[in-house]
Amino acid sequence: MRQNSVLLVALLLLALGAGCTSTPENVTPAPVLHYEQGDTSIPINVSEIPVRRFDVNATEVIGIVLADQRAGILLEGGWKIASIRAGFEEEDPNREHIDVEFRNDELSLSFFIEVDEREERATRGRCSAIVWGGRPWPDSKEPRPEDYYQNYYLPKTDQFAVIDCQNERIVMVYNKTTIFYLYPSYGDANVWDPDRSETGAPQPSHTGRTA
Repeated sequence: MRQNSVLLVALLLLALGAGCTSTPENVTPAPVLHYEQGDTSIPINVSEIPVRRFDVNATEVIGIVLADQRAGILLEGGWKIASIRAGFEEEDPNREHIDVEFRNDELSLSFFIEVDEREERATRGRCSAIVWGGRPWPDSKEPRPEDYYQNYYLPKTDQFAVIDCQNERIVMVYNKTTIFYLYPSYGDANVWDPDRSETGAPQPSHTGRTA
């Protein structure tokens, strides 16, 4: 009789152990969103994107940013969504918006698009490159960066140009709400020539992608 009791207890323990290690049937799989444009379809696995703010609905934020034209330009240009985080403290001390970071590892550059969850829309965009004057004046206290810098594309405009110092070429032209040019596939490939005068500098084209 005692052996039967011991055997019954052992069977119950095994059953409980199996129940604890089994995978719950009601777990919702991580959502995979898609950027769709014509024949282009790019999957976005939300579970793989680091979220640096605990109260962010990552799926909702990514859905909002994918509706913005800039996200499509970056994704089609080979950039990836690298993180979701609260707005930079110096620019957003009250944490009222969220930054979605697009990253190009080959260029070692990031581009941030702000998302307003309450308004359900994407707002300002900015590149991670250092803002620099653009010319190595003799009395300049800041040396020219070795990799990238950005400054105003033309004086008295709100467009910024991001410059690749190694290859002396433009990487991007953008303002707060629009990407006008992205090397090498979006906009006018001859958008920037450092030898042209202010009046002769070409304006960026954003009417389509180059081959």
